[in-house]
Amino acid sequence: MKRKISALLAADIVKYSRLVADAEEETVRRLAAYRAVFEEVTARHGGRIVNMVGDAVLAEFPSSVDAVRCALDVQGTTRKRNEAYPPERHMQIRIGITLADIMDQDGELFGDGVNIAARLESLAPAGAICVSQTVREQVAGKIAGAFHDIGEQRVKNLPNPIRAYIIAQPGADAVPSRKMLSRRRGRLLAAAVVIAAAGAASIVAAVQLRGARPMPAAPAQAAAAPQLASAPAASRFDEAKVRTLAKSQSIPLPPRLRVLMPDAAVPAAVAGYLGAWGGEKRWNNRGRQAILVVESVDDAGTAIGIYAHGVPLVPNAATQNSARFVPFAATVTDKGLHFVWGASTYTFLLMPDGSMWGHLEATNERGHFDLSILLQRIE
Repeated sequence: MKRKISALLAADIVKYSRLVADAEEETVRRLAAYRAVFEEVTARHGGRIVNMVGDAVLAEFPSSVDAVRCALDVQGTTRKRNEAYPPERHMQIRIGITLADIMDQDGELFGDGVNIAARLESLAPAGAICVSQTVREQVAGKIAGAFHDIGEQRVKNLPNPIRAYIIAQPGADAVPSRKMLSRRRGRLLAAAVVIAAAGAASIVAAVQLRGARPMPAAPAQAAAAPQLASAPAASRFDEAKVRTLAKSQSIPLPPRLRVLMPDAAVPAAVAGYLGAWGGEKRWNNRGRQAILVVESVDDAGTAIGIYAHGVPLVPNAATQNSARFVPFAATVTDKGLHFVWGASTYTFLLMPDGSMWGHLEATNERGHFDLSILLQRIE
């Protein structure tokens, strides 16, 4: 696995779920335009999109200056486009940027830097950019905008505080106080990569934007009960059982797995997605077995975890060594948990009996695939 130094940019749309709920079709159209802007501006500044997961973006740049200039362009374009809509329909973007030593495996990025970029994004006010101290030092004097030191910020899942700075821009919202920012809790996107995610924040956005076929119906039992289970699963995780199942199916897993207790503000229905799922089922009669581990969720419905699969039952030259795992950052809605990995979109819907119904949609040189799988909770 190759290591390198890169500037990482993480972004998302503030209160995206509310925008979808208020005007679904309009928001999905605007999301497509938002993605197109990110792709065009990122390429213009020498970067690449690592992953787009619904409204979330993870991008990589050769330098901090390129990443910040890209962020400024995105924010400027977004503010101009917002002028056509009333204030309550504005799409406000928040962006986080850090410089990190990361691992690159076939274009997917791994390492703490991905996590830190997402945490910085969560500290940014609506329409603003938050950067690490290293980025601030490298871009000072090279970009238009003043830096506001918001001090060391403690965020979820990182042992050490992050020294962070907000870049003030003309027309953006006022910079909040340190006290306000210190109370804000981070959310991950990523690269996970990634994201991502891994790699679809909303099933509406994921399916409609890809021009996909209608998603197959979930098992019939889902129609007779709420689509999200209501019992938190944080205490129902047995790592030894997960690893035993993975070993028996030759499914690789990362060295460390954990499922974190949710904050009190996390709705019980969302917390129900915490835990691990697997079993003997395959995506189809010749397909792969899979394991899904959801390690954390926050009150905004952002989920972080690991998706892993083995080789197909009937492997070929291209798939015989393709057992892999990928970290993902996803959003949990009443339609399920969604992320993108490569050319595939994954949706996992928690069933009333605690099982997890999965849907895989992919298009490659062999055609379009709509597959489903039913995974049982591992406890």
